[in-house]
Amino acid sequence: MTHAIEDEELPLPLLRRAAPVTDTEAQDDILVRRDHRRRRTDRMQPATAGALSGAAAGAAGLGVVHALQNAGISQGIANLALAWVVPPDAATPLAYLAAATGGAVVGAAFGSVTKHLRRSFIALLVWALVFFVSLTMLLLAASSAYGRGAGVTMAPAILLASAAYAIVVSFQLPLRRRG
Repeated sequence: MTHAIEDEELPLPLLRRAAPVTDTEAQDDILVRRDHRRRRTDRMQPATAGALSGAAAGAAGLGVVHALQNAGISQGIANLALAWVVPPDAATPLAYLAAATGGAVVGAAFGSVTKHLRRSFIALLVWALVFFVSLTMLLLAASSAYGRGAGVTMAPAILLASAAYAIVVSFQLPLRRRG
């Protein structure tokens, strides 16, 4: 009876028949796969791409607020320039530089958090819009409830600026991806 069982083949679909064949190099015993294909790597790190797109997005966000609320932003920039003893001609470019620097820091963090979102630009764009606009709404509500706040007149411009930031910072995906 044992002889008959050994001759017959029993199909077991959940088990492999044999381990995959691998070759080893004699010197250091590193396994080398036969079907080894070179993986496509990114052009740059997610944090680097996020920082580059975040710098452009920070300046774009300040540009949106500056275009929509010119009087309020210009007065705020002039007051900061006077307090920090900065020449009035250099105050606005320094404000854009500060916005780009802050945007780069936030963009680098955003790129690191979204490093696994690699396939769909639309998914990244929607996620960025929802995240940054809701975060801006939370900060505006907290600033008006607990502090002096930006006021009701600046809130729509700030929300549009956060949407512009989200759109521009989403371009970190095609910036870092290859192909």
